[in-house]
Order: sequence, then structure tokens, then C-alpha cells
Amino acid sequence: MAQIHPSTPLHTPLSGGDYRERDILNLLEKGLPAGFDVFHSLTWAVMWDDAAHMGEMDLVVVSPGGHLLVLEVKAGKVSSQGGHLSKDYGQDGRKDIAQQIRRQHQGLLARLRKAKLSAVQADAMLVMPDDVVRSQVLSYPRERVIDASDMPEFCQRVMASFPTKVLAADVRQQVIDLLANRFAVQPDVSTHVGQVQRASKQLANGLATWVPQIRHEAQMYVIEATAGSGKTQLALTLLSQAAREGWRAAYVCFNRPLSDHVAALAPARAEVSTFHQLCREHADRVGLTPDFAQGDVFGQITQRFLDDAPGLAARFDLLVLDESQDLEAEWVQALAQQLKPGGRLYLMGDPSQQIYDREGFDLPGAVVVQSMDNFRSPRRVVDVINALGLSAQQVQARSVYAGQTPHFKTYAPGQVNGMTALHACLAELWADGYTPAQVAVLSFKGIKNSEVLTQSRLCGHSTRRFAGQYDEAGNPIWTEGDLLVDSVYRFKGQSAPAVVLCEVDFETLSDKDKRKLFVGLTRGQMRVDVVLSDRAANALLGASA
Repeated sequence: MAQIHPSTPLHTPLSGGDYRERDILNLLEKGLPAGFDVFHSLTWAVMWDDAAHMGEMDLVVVSPGGHLLVLEVKAGKVSSQGGHLSKDYGQDGRKDIAQQIRRQHQGLLARLRKAKLSAVQADAMLVMPDDVVRSQVLSYPRERVIDASDMPEFCQRVMASFPTKVLAADVRQQVIDLLANRFAVQPDVSTHVGQVQRASKQLANGLATWVPQIRHEAQMYVIEATAGSGKTQLALTLLSQAAREGWRAAYVCFNRPLSDHVAALAPARAEVSTFHQLCREHADRVGLTPDFAQGDVFGQITQRFLDDAPGLAARFDLLVLDESQDLEAEWVQALAQQLKPGGRLYLMGDPSQQIYDREGFDLPGAVVVQSMDNFRSPRRVVDVINALGLSAQQVQARSVYAGQTPHFKTYAPGQVNGMTALHACLAELWADGYTPAQVAVLSFKGIKNSEVLTQSRLCGHSTRRFAGQYDEAGNPIWTEGDLLVDSVYRFKGQSAPAVVLCEVDFETLSDKDKRKLFVGLTRGQMRVDVVLSDRAANALLGASA
């Protein structure tokens, strides 16, 4: 059976001729074997004498070898006058059929030449299913006419008209693309990224619009919201309102990259830090000098802050705690003691992003707001997240951008190693128009076990990555480079136009692996690629079965 393009007629037949043309289209569909393509109602246009000339080809058949046959269908009565075949179109007048076919044929040949498809042969035939040719005519050869008497062998005549030469498969595909009006265009990734980012930000304003309007006697609010729901926008709105009211406000999270991102956007008077930065500042105030060369330095300064917290003066009117799934209950309790009487506490987080071994906790007396709306991730990425069951609740895809299903690239010992697969993945991104500044490469592993996080260059570009060391002030030291490389642990709360999640390897899909995958997949605004081992791919297939 032949393939019809488009698969159904564009409109309901309006005349007897339209019905007849559809009958012939059905004959071709059923009578031609697989490998043939048939296009119908093709509009064509050419420029001649600085003017556009347009028309419509009834049917165009593409052979398996890539050659073309134009079929001009003339249903109903056809007249022969002065040696010329013609048809009366009523108000549009009488038209010379041979001239009409030659014009279409020549226009098609011209388009093939411009498309550098001169090797493609294009022929034309006249189909008169309701008339019988009784004599030869000068204007059109009888062998190029299929009349009513030929209709029983219609498809055989069509197949016999093609040359035996077979063109290359890519040439035939170019012919199909030409007839289908498929433009070979390269998306401007930067433009698309900007549009998606602006639309996502506007859509994700819901939490930031109505959550600050909620009032409760306890002044404590828990926001359990999925990735891409607008938690960061909510935090920035709360900090901006506090600045306008003259309140003293603080934003505290777990990850340093997230706090740096928020600090760049928040009002200058808002205090933004990680929990451990806050502990470090307290250590400085009490005269404790941390040695960051020691492995347990953060444990020491944390414990000192927790011990001293009950005696510290309350100093904040507003406290926003983010990444609650990564915070300990006693940390939150110590921070809450910093609130002034009547101060507001907002605790924000997402249980699906809990990738550290923390015990969950409640905030008694707090108002709980839940949202599973994701405005950041492409809708097809969210579909995969739900299909794999990576979140306890179904995530609602709210992005304006459908995007693509995540690209999964596998590697296996003795075949393709992980670094080779990663380089191939990045090469595809560069070919598709992405720049290193628009891509984040995230390792599924921590810095101690990752090969990727030690690479100074990836796929032709220098990498910007955490060096695993801190300066004397406790700030992380980063290398200089064009391509961001980080772990999925550190990149929580952030996003990038394109994300490559690499070094994904596990034998069975554990709950922790699910949460790490969830974090990685929800970081990409436009595209997500996953480079994973064969065994991890098999485990995922089992999870989606």
C-alpha cells in the first residue's frame, strides 16, 4: 500500500470532479505497493517576468527509486478542438489541457534543478477516467494518456512509467521533503531559550502572587512544591516586600550555588546565605577560627551554632528557609529562634529532591501549601518523569514548551565508555546550535568519585568546575572555563537551557537514585540528555514497564 501525503484529503469534496479525484487517490493508495508515496493537491509557485505564477498539481507519485510522475486528473467531459484537448471550467473559461500540464511539468523541473536534484526524472500523464480517446492528437501523445479504457490497469501503467534507475536514499528523502514543503532551517537556540525563559517565569508567578497574601496566627508557612513551580520567585517576592516594609529579612538554603544565585537577585538589604555560611559567620563573631583543611570543619561550626542558638538575640522579621528537604530539624529549630515576636517563617522544599540522608520533619502549627505544577521543564520531559515514577505524586506539566523526550545515550564496558558517550552527546548539542554557556554538565556522582568533574576540557571547551577546595574565608574555589561542570548534588535549585546528566550508573533503581534522576531531569529548561550505563538503562526500562 502506498503512503498518502497528507494522509486524508484536505477538504470534503465539493464537486463531482473532486469526488473523482479522491477515487483515483484511493486507487493509487491500494494499488501501488509499499515504497511509493503519493502527494495530492500540491500548490506550486514560480517566479516569471518578476511575477509569481501559482497553480495546483492534482497528484504526484514518487517511486521507490526517487523519480516523479505528475498525474493531471480531468474528470467529466473533455473536448477536442483544433487538435487540442481542453476542458470547460464554467466561469473560469476553457483551458488547454496540454498547455496546463506543460506549465506544471516545467515548473516542477525548474524547482528540482534549483534544489540540485537534476538526477531526478519527472514525467507527466493525463488521466481522463470518464472519457475514451478515439484518435491520436498532436498536442499530447496517446501513451501519456490514461483514459476510461485504461483504468483497470491504472496502477500498472503508473508503475511502468518510471525509469529503472534507483537514486540514493538521501536523494529520495530530499524529493519527499521538497514536495512536503519541509524547510531545512536551523533553530536560533538563543531566541528560543529567551522566549521559553520569559514565558516560564511569567507562568510560575502563581506562588509568588498568592502565597504572600495568606495570613495565619502562627505566622509559619510550609511550601511543598515540585521543581519548576516558582519557589525561587516566591522567595524573591517575600524578600522584596520585606525590603519595602523596612523589615530585616534573611534567606537561608543548603547549596552555595543557589544562595549565590539568589543573592544576585535579592534586595541588597536582605541577608542571603547557606546554613553553613551562617554558622561560619557565627564562629567568627565568637572568636572561633575554623580550619577548612580539616574534614570535619563544617560539623564543628554547625555544632557551635546549635549550642549557642538558644542564647542569641532574635533579629529577623522574615526568615525564608529553602531546600527544607536538605535541612536537619534541629537546624530549622535553631534558625527559627532568630525570629522576632510576630516574625514570619516560610519553609520551602520538595521531598522528591531529597538526595541526602536526612530524616523528614514537620513544623507543627504551620499552614501547608502544596503544588505539583512544573512550569520549567519541557512537557515531554515531565511525561518521562511521571512514566518512571520519579516523584511520589504526578507532576503537572505546565510549560509552554513541549520540547523533546530526553535523549538517552548508553555506554557499556568493552564497547563505548562513559567519556566517549559524553563527548558524542556534547557534539550533538554544538551541532544543534547550543553554546557552552547554555549547557550544564551534571555528574550523577559526587566529586570524590567522578571522572567528569576532574576534566579540564570537554568536547573542545574548557570547564568551569568546583576545584574541591576552599579559600581562607570558606568560599569554594572554581576553575576558569566556558562549560559548567558540576554534580547533581550541588546544582539543585538551579537550571540551564540544556542539561547533560552523565555518569548515571546503578544496577537497581533505588529511591535515592529516583530522586537524583528527578533533580537532574528537572534542571533543563529546553533540553535534557542522559548518558547512562547499559545496566542503568535496563533498570529504567524495568521501572517503566
